[in-house]
Amino acid sequence: MGKVPNKFRRRGVPWTVSELKRLGRTPDSVLARRLKRTTKEVVAMRESRRIRLRTPPRRWTAREIKLLGTMADMELSRRLRRSWHDVRNQRRALRIPLFSRLRFPLRPWTPAETSLIGTVPDQELARRLKRTVSAIQTRRHVLGISYVNPLLKRWTSDEDKWLGVLPDEEVAKRLRRPVEAIATRRYRLGIPKPAPKHAPPRIWKKREMKLMGRLPDSQLAKRLGCKEQIVWWQRTKLGIPAWRHIPGFRPWTPIEEKLLGTVPDVDLVEKFGRTLSAIRYRRAKFGRPPANPRLRPWTKEELALLGKFRDEEVALRTGHPAASVKTKRQKLGIGLAQPKRRPWTSAEDAVLGTDTDQAIAHRLGRDKITVNIRRNKLGISSFRQNSASRP
Repeated sequence: MGKVPNKFRRRGVPWTVSELKRLGRTPDSVLARRLKRTTKEVVAMRESRRIRLRTPPRRWTAREIKLLGTMADMELSRRLRRSWHDVRNQRRALRIPLFSRLRFPLRPWTPAETSLIGTVPDQELARRLKRTVSAIQTRRHVLGISYVNPLLKRWTSDEDKWLGVLPDEEVAKRLRRPVEAIATRRYRLGIPKPAPKHAPPRIWKKREMKLMGRLPDSQLAKRLGCKEQIVWWQRTKLGIPAWRHIPGFRPWTPIEEKLLGTVPDVDLVEKFGRTLSAIRYRRAKFGRPPANPRLRPWTKEELALLGKFRDEEVALRTGHPAASVKTKRQKLGIGLAQPKRRPWTSAEDAVLGTDTDQAIAHRLGRDKITVNIRRNKLGISSFRQNSASRP
């Protein structure tokens, strides 16, 4: 158990007769402060002894309305023996502001005070204007003014002129700023990094330019026998992105890129020593379709069969899967093959109604629905109706 504060040190102490007599005669908050008890403890004791309980809904009097907004809604609800919702709804209906204990009284913002926002830090401006820091922050957010960092020094037009003229290290010494701040400011303004001083002129070859971006600048500089900054300057000038260090990553060779799409991706995994996802991503980058060994092109003779026979029969004749036949037919906009209708003969019509439709359909080699439609068209009753009408 934690230590009870001094103002509530009599919490839990048995009530005396004199204290019980004061219940209901003095406001609960005032009595709690005088007896050094909590307000909840006073309210619980008063309600347990059924003293000044809440009354049923009643009309508001002029004296009660004057008290709205002068104290907290919870305190006023205890004093008036009304519910907290009743007090709050009545105060809102009369547009009475909520009671608040502010350190500084509310006052409107003047143009002079508004002009100071954003020029000094919020803590310093709060002390000058005798307002809270939260009030300064809220006003600054409403006006859309950025925060002023006391440790941040704003850039001037004269300082921006030095960017890109000299190396970042030398500009940092002259402007007394960190090197990271110089590089960040130059990157935001879109100013390229300056070329190294006294850099010997170099004639770049095509094979050397092809290696840019495929190797780190430091590794390429060692291979070419020049400085890393020279390689960076030439690569940036050509607009080639820098090489990204990825664990297990190695650049693609022209031979590997030529084989993409000519052999199934699964077969290239062991040959290249790469993952299947890497091979698929590189092939899709060049816009090449995958090589499927099971997929073979359609011939003119096979395409002529589409729509003339059912998809299953075309699949048996051509050797293509039934799903591939259906997809190819729909892609070419060819409809399904309509089965040839066999005309009915007089001998077949004479059999209708002598047995069930399913048995007759099996006997004649027709569908049950076709037999049913033909029998109803000729007005012949079913086999069950004929057997029920016999004596």
